[in-house]
Amino acid sequence: MNRPHEGHSVFQYLGNPFKRVSFQRSSEKSSKLNHIWNAFEISLTERLKRLEAKIPKDMIDLSWMQQAIEFLSATHADFKSLIANLRFPATEWNEKWKDEYLDDTVKLLDICIALNAEISKREHFQLLVHYVLHLLDFSGGNWSNDKLFRAKDCLKELMEKTDLNRKTCLNSQRNGKIENCSVILQGMSNSLQFGKGKSSARDRVFLRAVYALKATTIFVCSVAVSALAGHPGLLIELKIPDHLLWSAAFMSLQEEINDEIKKCFTEGRVGVVKEIETLDAAIENVHSTVEKVAVDMVEGTEKVEEIRIAVQELKQSVELVGQGLAPLTKQVNNFFQVVLSGRNALLDSLRLSEIVSHE
Repeated sequence: MNRPHEGHSVFQYLGNPFKRVSFQRSSEKSSKLNHIWNAFEISLTERLKRLEAKIPKDMIDLSWMQQAIEFLSATHADFKSLIANLRFPATEWNEKWKDEYLDDTVKLLDICIALNAEISKREHFQLLVHYVLHLLDFSGGNWSNDKLFRAKDCLKELMEKTDLNRKTCLNSQRNGKIENCSVILQGMSNSLQFGKGKSSARDRVFLRAVYALKATTIFVCSVAVSALAGHPGLLIELKIPDHLLWSAAFMSLQEEINDEIKKCFTEGRVGVVKEIETLDAAIENVHSTVEKVAVDMVEGTEKVEEIRIAVQELKQSVELVGQGLAPLTKQVNNFFQVVLSGRNALLDSLRLSEIVSHE
């Protein structure tokens, strides 16, 4: 009677157990990597959709810009979690990835500084407006021609600043810090490449996440720079591969917000941000009202009431700008800290590995 194992290896029937264990481990690892990447992609897609849903109907506003920067901080936090879940410490990155990450983070820190500088200009502008409101406060019934003329001079200064912004936006860029951000972002977009080539499964997940992080960062920063600078030419448009889950949500958001900004300038508007344009219009209204009263030099109640109405509109407008700039500044500063902490973590990791290697 022939025995089943005679002339044949038992492994022919049962298979190589070592090979099977290896396959199972590989399959489990692949499944875990897919889970990590899918979680990142789904989270990013949902955030992009929420950000698009919150776009105001007519113009973007400071509240939306604040939420856009907050979106960036959350995306960078997700990227940090993805690296931890991949168990992919910076010491295992290749030199190209390290150099590009460190270079990009320096650029993002510069952009945050430029955005804060532009916001500071707006805040200084507000101080002048508040001074005008103080001069034109005749609620006590004390009419003052001296205050009226001082307010007129101050309003003239505000109008000149607004006119200067209008001319520079229409004719050329101001070559200031905020416009230089566009050059920085354009350079980042030129180096934006979807990871291809031979690499491990973990490397591919990492590179896809880097691509998503960089693309969304370039887009949001481009919108913030264009809106605060008041220049449509500073917008950057990206094309995301269709096979990525978050691609459709990104392209839809980019198209809607960029079209909205371009439409504002096509319609002849100087500003892109709703609160800022409303404030500029209120300043013009008060300026024309004060000029009329100053020419007539009449202290009648009708003239006082005319100024009072115009001043009330200006007061409401400047308050709205202040309420929008404060949280925007907070989010820009928070994003600065997120980028800085990520950069420092990489540098600390590299220093530590260098110390260990020399021991």
